[in-house]
Amino acid sequence: MNDIFCFKKFKIDQERCAMKIGTDGVLLGAWTHLDSETQSILDIGAGTGLIALMMAQRSPVELIDAIEIDENAYEQCVENFEASDWSDRLFCYHTGLDEFVDEMEETYDLIVSNPPFYSEEVTSGNKARDMA
Repeated sequence: MNDIFCFKKFKIDQERCAMKIGTDGVLLGAWTHLDSETQSILDIGAGTGLIALMMAQRSPVELIDAIEIDENAYEQCVENFEASDWSDRLFCYHTGLDEFVDEMEETYDLIVSNPPFYSEEVTSGNKARDMA
């Protein structure tokens, strides 16, 4: 599997992420409705940062936050944000949703998330992937 996924205006390094770029994430990033009223976005479980990066590419929204609980994915996401043309608008936090909500001072106009869609009883055999 290729560890770098290239789009026209940015690239995603995904070598340290349990969940790799997939069709569902690309479609969610492309199909999510953005309007002129959207001023802030939160990406829950950002992984590689794909969806937040797509939101930044598609809109002038000045605040795009992301949260990621897995340390390796968080570090990869930060690197992908920093390597993009929109690094000044993208911020990733290494935290879970419950902790983030407790500390959150902002509200968001749009919340996006691309969780894996399978039952908790199903296991992949990969602890990091199962956690994602």
